[in-house]
Amino acid sequence: MRYLSWLAIAAMILLSGCTGTRTDYYRPHGGGGTQPTTPTTPTTPTTQLYERTDWSVQYRGRTMYEDSMTEEFQFNYPGDNYFILRTVTEDDFVNLYNGNLKTFIDEEVAATLQTAKNQNISFTELNEVFNKKIKTFYSGILIHNVYTAYLIEIAKNGKPTYHYCKGTADVVEEAATAEYSAWLGVWHVGDRYRFYDIEVSPIENNYFYRVDGWEAGAGADVEMNQEDDWIETRLMDDGTLSFFIQFIARYENYENLGTVDYMFVGTYVESSGEKVDDWEGWEVGWAEDNGASVVLNAGNTEFEVNGKVYKPAYNSMRYSIYSDKDQLWYHFNQKVPEFPMTMVKTKASVREDRTPVHTINYVRRTQPKAAVNGSLVRKSASIEDKRLRSK
Repeated sequence: MRYLSWLAIAAMILLSGCTGTRTDYYRPHGGGGTQPTTPTTPTTPTTQLYERTDWSVQYRGRTMYEDSMTEEFQFNYPGDNYFILRTVTEDDFVNLYNGNLKTFIDEEVAATLQTAKNQNISFTELNEVFNKKIKTFYSGILIHNVYTAYLIEIAKNGKPTYHYCKGTADVVEEAATAEYSAWLGVWHVGDRYRFYDIEVSPIENNYFYRVDGWEAGAGADVEMNQEDDWIETRLMDDGTLSFFIQFIARYENYENLGTVDYMFVGTYVESSGEKVDDWEGWEVGWAEDNGASVVLNAGNTEFEVNGKVYKPAYNSMRYSIYSDKDQLWYHFNQKVPEFPMTMVKTKASVREDRTPVHTINYVRRTQPKAAVNGSLVRKSASIEDKRLRSK
């Protein structure tokens, strides 16, 4: 059941996110009066923005769907093209897109097409791309905030038509349960040789946490020492704490590596003994309280090479960056704790602030603060590296 419930998170990673209570529906220009003439959808995409009054996107709040809590959106789209749903806060709209709707549409459509390209499929085959047959969509849990939800049309040739509609999602946080609160605090985590003191603080009550301190302090060879050094974790339906692979930020002009993706990944050991950083799996590790102690167990990945399926368990988890320039992974510390690990709570109090989730739209135009110790450790190419590069 842990694995099945974990799959419900996948949709959350595809969307930028929030949480929810039921909110009033919103239709552009609704409420009476003379409506503007509704245009037909152009057969050839244009660069002219047009807010459609005959379309709508409605946020219906949080609901149970297939035994998992989800966020519900309903659509009215009568066109013959395709569309994507994107949610964004006012602050992110200004900070990430300069408050420009055309920039927002261009970047979100480009990201969608890139995802399809990475998977070597048509963009119409992606789970995040819909057509008029789809009337209701259930996303993963979203983080509490006020969002604008955009229905963005994409023509059959993959270009944005710049026709769209929007709705409002006012998302309110739930009261924290005892089960959720039990994981909050400072934990001494590691194997017999290497430990970190991590702080688990709230992001979204009953669902998500922020974790600071991994690969930091006396146990680390190198620290990034900047505001991106934290990861998300998730409270699962069975009360376990799940650590998952996640994108954190993209950096331009990073040292001599060009554009890089900064990620938190699982590491497994291939038959040659070489450690391989993997971004294709979901769950890196999961912590459970078995009554006698709290143990952080290994997750596993799955991939196919030459028709044979491999399911290696992860050996460890760490921050890594992937360089577009040389198509190699780089990590910051040669040694990190290995699974299984023990977790001992040393402090119950945590920070009071709430932190938004990392989003794939987050692009830092300058280098992060310098590492405080040493330099990145290069990982040489391997069979698995070649497999990743070919994706």
